[in-house]
Amino acid sequence: MKRRIVILLALFVLGVLVLGCAQQEEAKTTPTPAKTAEKTPTPKPKEEKTPKPTPTPEKKSTPKPTPTPKKVEASSPLVECTVCHTKSTDYKPHVNGGQYCANCHGSNPHTIHVGPGTINLECSVCHGPPDNIQIPKPIEEGRTVCENCHAYPDATKPSYGNLVNIHLPRGKYCTVCHGTDVSGLHTAADSFVE
Repeated sequence: MKRRIVILLALFVLGVLVLGCAQQEEAKTTPTPAKTAEKTPTPKPKEEKTPKPTPTPEKKSTPKPTPTPKKVEASSPLVECTVCHTKSTDYKPHVNGGQYCANCHGSNPHTIHVGPGTINLECSVCHGPPDNIQIPKPIEEGRTVCENCHAYPDATKPSYGNLVNIHLPRGKYCTVCHGTDVSGLHTAADSFVE
């Protein structure tokens, strides 16, 4: 008798499991759009009540004083050297300045022309098209490759190493290289006067 009860109970549990699985399979099947439209009514949007604004008591505002602009001192005073030095573009160290490029910019042209933090030139600007790759050579005997470019406003034209023409139009004034010790600069510059 107990055995029959166990068998009946097992069959009952098995039946429930089979029915449950069948119902899950039925739920998983995707109904066609036509059936969905027939069975599922379109829900109506709920109307929300807009809360009424509560009046705020009026506050008297105190006038705020106008801030006084602070005087900002420049870290390096801008000295317009070309006012007095009208022939600065003729000074020999300025005219033949290509030899000084590496002092500030380093000797590896790739680190200052290609990659993050640079103007990110295409390789072809200096090396030509992929089918005719060249290693740049100086435009004249005794010059550097740097002088092949950097003219203003077209930086792909030769600058011939004229440091004033390369730097001043780009906002790099004399103080960038020469510092702000005007008296010391003039004493040192006397050696270049002819």
